Amino acid sequence: MKRRNLSNRLRVVEDGGVTFGDVLYGAGEGFGPLWQADFQLVLIVTGSARIAVSGVERVVRAGEVTLLRPGREESFVWDAAGRTRHTWCAVTPAVVAVDERLGSALAAVTEEVRPVSARLAQIMEAGLGIVPGTAEATGGLVAALGRAALAGYAASASGEGTASGGGVRPVARLLDWLGEHGAEPVDLATLAKVAGVSAAQLVRVCKRELGETPLRYVWRVRTTRGVQLLRDTGLTVGEIAWRCGFQTPFHFSRWVRALEGVGPREVRRGAWRRGEGRGGRPPSVT
Repeated sequence: MKRRNLSNRLRVVEDGGVTFGDVLYGAGEGFGPLWQADFQLVLIVTGSARIAVSGVERVVRAGEVTLLRPGREESFVWDAAGRTRHTWCAVTPAVVAVDERLGSALAAVTEEVRPVSARLAQIMEAGLGIVPGTAEATGGLVAALGRAALAGYAASASGEGTASGGGVRPVARLLDWLGEHGAEPVDLATLAKVAGVSAAQLVRVCKRELGETPLRYVWRVRTTRGVQLLRDTGLTVGEIAWRCGFQTPFHFSRWVRALEGVGPREVRRGAWRRGEGRGGRPPSVT
């Protein structure tokens, strides 16, 4: 087996003991053995993976996810027929240990490989959508998304619903809603209804788990998505603001400046000047 971990593409976002990643491997590449230190979700987007865990092989195909647990030896071989793209979310045992409910849910999971649920896909998209290098400014968002990803996997493995009931936590419900309705008008009453708790309780939960109020959290997530679009597309500032749920470009610009320290146009110019954007230089910004 090839003992290398080289890829054509690698993107990583990490903070607070949680890492989200997106990587593309060439046909037949592989690496290992290695010792797993975290709880790690591996989602296969294209291709497939053969993962040997303590000598027992499991096959994960496109559209499937598996959970790797700490304290086990692992080796990986990617699809021999073509390139494999996979995303992952790694959460340290220390993060899981402080959440007794999450730890119990993971301990109850017996299925090794499962289809990727819509809820889990949305959470992964949100985690990977955070601009690398800005995680510290997101006020615990990366860590919250990591816990939500593990909870989403555990819920799908146990057959629980994703929108209501089943013991799903308020923040997880909020993440679900953001994944599907991220551009819709929003107020505290709407978010509380989505989360299944009172407005006052949602504020308390979000301050405890995210370090900020639910509305500020929503606008931070929307701004992060908008910044990614500024860097990676040629859409106008106004179009990006609309797609991310801002009523006006001014509102979007104010949040971008608060998060990035500069306005949308400066974010885009700086990214394209450094070659961070993808898909070619964008047209003029309006």
